Amino acid sequence: MKTWSLIVVFCLMINIPCFSQYSFVLNAFSATLTGKKIYLSFMDFTTLRFVRVDSCVVTNNLIKMQGKMTQPASLVRFSVLHKGKSVASNFFLDSGINNFNMELINDRGLLKLQSNSKSNHIDNELKNIFNAKAASTKINGYYQVTAALNSEIIAEQMKALHAYKNNFTAILSLYLIGKTTTNVGDAKKILTTLAIFEDSIRNSEIGKKLYDEKLALITNTESSKIGNKVKEFVINDIDNKKFNNNDLKGQNYLIVFSATWCGPCQEQLPRLKEIYKNYKSKGLKVVYFNNDDDVARWKKHVQLNKLDWINVSERLKPSVSKIQKSFGVYAIPTCLLVNKDGMIVYNSDQMDTELYQLETYIKKTLE
Repeated sequence: MKTWSLIVVFCLMINIPCFSQYSFVLNAFSATLTGKKIYLSFMDFTTLRFVRVDSCVVTNNLIKMQGKMTQPASLVRFSVLHKGKSVASNFFLDSGINNFNMELINDRGLLKLQSNSKSNHIDNELKNIFNAKAASTKINGYYQVTAALNSEIIAEQMKALHAYKNNFTAILSLYLIGKTTTNVGDAKKILTTLAIFEDSIRNSEIGKKLYDEKLALITNTESSKIGNKVKEFVINDIDNKKFNNNDLKGQNYLIVFSATWCGPCQEQLPRLKEIYKNYKSKGLKVVYFNNDDDVARWKKHVQLNKLDWINVSERLKPSVSKIQKSFGVYAIPTCLLVNKDGMIVYNSDQMDTELYQLETYIKKTLE
């Protein structure tokens, strides 16, 4: 453990209105960063992006930052420019005093943080679970984790979190774990784990956000299963005119969730065009969603590919799409087939992601 000198570098006090409830002091010792400028960023849990809030130059191997945040702990990032590139490390910052070491490791410029705080102990425990389970999948420095393995990892991580039901970092960790999966089974387990937390933590803003998101995922996914009535939605078409899927009542139609930037969507597009060409004379309609806010690119895509079906878009980024999520669709491409009675009779997410069975279902529906 390092002893802390009274000679410190005081950075500008962080005094942003959104960080106004819990005070923190951040002390760091570094033998390798003197003279370098350090940047501190906080994670925005709405966008899951880090927002830079402060910086300082390291002097005499010591750093001190202080400020306020809206919750007892937060995920933060330290970054530094090293040999022309930015290197960073994430860690949990608690309210109160935080002491740790921060060093650049070798010429690769890895930024290593060490802290004895309980929050970072929790984080390290969860990381160790992931590393132990996923180690064999690492290829060329990247993990190749399947959905099934990810569910195993999540189950073990949530089991570990049961020991920290009164720790705010644990619920932040649970929220971040929830962002790694859109599986209904995982979502149900996450809600079960959420229920073990103490009331003040479970009912915090992040706790309520986690509950709402996972409940919506479960409800929307279940409601879009085969055999359920299709939801009504209203959206603007490519000519900026209102389209309501109720206008197709009594007709058979495909709902296709796609995007111009989506590689697999473009791979499936020729097959969908061929299917539409073969069955539009028999009454098949296609409602083709563009999940993107780049309207110019979308219109160019429609024109180049001669898409003469119903082209619609919320004109929003995928992360804030409402209609797509209301159908429990969190990955594209996804196709739903709706019959003339307004019932979902095919959902590619459930059983046929490559669309091998789509034409068979269309033939049966059009009989």
